[in-house]
Amino acid sequence: MSEFSLTEQLMMTKDLSDQQKMLFESQYNSAKKDRGLILVLSVLFGYWGVDRFMIGDIGLGVLKLLTLGLCGILWLIDLFRIQAATDDYNRKKAQEILMSIKMAG
Repeated sequence: MSEFSLTEQLMMTKDLSDQQKMLFESQYNSAKKDRGLILVLSVLFGYWGVDRFMIGDIGLGVLKLLTLGLCGILWLIDLFRIQAATDDYNRKKAQEILMSIKMAG
C-alpha cells in the first residue's frame, strides 16, 4: 500500500468541524510514527525487533527478539517492508482517532 498522505488524511476528516479537525490533527500528530525513523531503527536494531515494537506489532517483535530476526531473515525482509507496515500503523491510528472523535461529538 502507498504512503499515508496528507490528501488521504484530508479526505478522512472532510466531514468534521474545524474544532474536531484540530483535535484530530493534535492527537494524530502525537500518535503517528515517522517512516524514516522506523527504517533507521530497523537497520540498526531490527535483529532485536525494536522496529516492530515501535509500530505496535508486539508478536513479531517478540519473535524477532527471541530468534535474532529468525537468524537475520525477518530483519532482511523488514528492511523492505517496514515502511509499508508503518503506513498501515499510521492509517489504523488515524481511523481509531477519527472514530473516537465522531463518537464523542
